[in-house]
Amino acid sequence: MKRKLLIAITGGIGSGKSTVSSIVENQGFIVLKADIIAKEIMINYKSVRQKIIDYFGKESYINGQLNTKFLAEKIFASKENVEKINSIVHPPTIQRVLNLAKEHFKKNDLVFVESALVYEAKIQNYFDYIILVYSDEKTRIERIMQRDNVDEEKIRQRMQYQIPDEKKRVLADFIVENNCDINELRNRILFLISLIKSL
Repeated sequence: MKRKLLIAITGGIGSGKSTVSSIVENQGFIVLKADIIAKEIMINYKSVRQKIIDYFGKESYINGQLNTKFLAEKIFASKENVEKINSIVHPPTIQRVLNLAKEHFKKNDLVFVESALVYEAKIQNYFDYIILVYSDEKTRIERIMQRDNVDEEKIRQRMQYQIPDEKKRVLADFIVENNCDINELRNRILFLISLIKSL
């Protein structure tokens, strides 16, 4: 029987995780996106929604949808607020990801999970392998400024709550350097997938 592998795709904000996930998906693999699952939970799980409202205020939602601008400003205002939202959202998100992975393993040998906070949430032990998508800080900041139309100060404010990628490099099983064009990046990912399949 072939071994089932749960593989994390991680990296700091602006590193290119989503691009790597798209390449993996285009190869026919399942990629569970922890960020999207977390947002669904924040909207659809009544107990989670209530905890967020109790702590951050009823302005956290508009017509049942997340008020992302308000919440982001509140959350990234302090370490305490970051830890609070993580304590509310991470446990049900992790459980949901594991349940979905279990379902997908019925038909797939490899399931990928895109998650920015693998090490921050201390969930690395759930994965067989961890792929770190790495870009230098300057490149990441430029990417986010272009993508989200936000200033550098706001980006750095968010970055301070993530473990630096330099530290994650030591912890990850595989490192994908995302300092190249999309074709070169695709070649690197395809090589990595064939390597993982052969292990």
